[in-house]
Amino acid sequence: IYVFEYNVWLSVTELQEQLERAIRLEEERRRVEEEAGRLEAERQAALLAKEELARQAVIQLESQEQLAAELAEYTAKIALLEEAKRIQEEEAETWQSRAKEVQEDLLKTREELHLVMAAPAAIPAPPSPDSSHSSHSDHEESEENSTYSAELQQQDINDHREEEERVTEAEKNKRIQAQLMSLSADLAETRDDTMKTQNDLLHTENVRAGRDKYKTLRQIRMGNTKQRVDEFESL
Repeated sequence: IYVFEYNVWLSVTELQEQLERAIRLEEERRRVEEEAGRLEAERQAALLAKEELARQAVIQLESQEQLAAELAEYTAKIALLEEAKRIQEEEAETWQSRAKEVQEDLLKTREELHLVMAAPAAIPAPPSPDSSHSSHSDHEESEENSTYSAELQQQDINDHREEEERVTEAEKNKRIQAQLMSLSADLAETRDDTMKTQNDLLHTENVRAGRDKYKTLRQIRMGNTKQRVDEFESL
C-alpha cells in the first residue's frame, strides 16, 4: 500500500509538474508570439515610413528638377530679353544716325542749290532806257555772257568730274543709298506734320517724286539763267 500510494503521489506530482510546465510553455509561446507580432508591426511601420520617405525624396527631387528647369528657362528668357533690348537699342542708334545723315544731306543739298544760284543771281541784267547807250550795254552784256559762259563751262567740267566721282561712289554704295532714301521716306511718313520744317517738306516731296539732289542740280545747271531761277523758285 505504501508503495502504491507513493507511486500515485509521484505520478500526480509529475503530472502537476508537466501541467505547470505546459502552462509556462504556453505563456512563453504567447509572449513570443506577441513579441513577434509587435516586431512585425514595427517592421511594417518601418517599411511604410521608408516608402513614404522614398516617395517624399522622389517628390522633392522632382520638385528640385522642376525648379532647376524653371530657373534655367527664366534665365534663358532673361538672356533673350536682354539681347533683344540690346538689338533694339542698336537699331534705335542706327535710325538716329541715319536720320541725322538725312538731315545733314538735306542741308548740304540746300547749300549747294544756293551756291549754284548765287552766281547768276549776282549778275542782274542792266536796263537800257537810253538808246545811245545800247551799243555799250550790248558790249557789257556780251562780256558778261562770255564770262558767265566761261564760268558755266568750267563749272560744267567740275560738275562732270564730280558726277563721275558720284557715279563711282553710287555704284559702290547703291544699296546704302537706297536704304537711306527708304529711311527718309519712312521718316517723312512717321514724323508729325506739325513738327516738319520747310526743308523736311521739300525733301519729302523730292523723295516721293523720285528726285535726289544730284538730279536736281543737273536739271538746274542744264538750263539758262531764267530757267535756273525758275527751277530754283519752283523748289
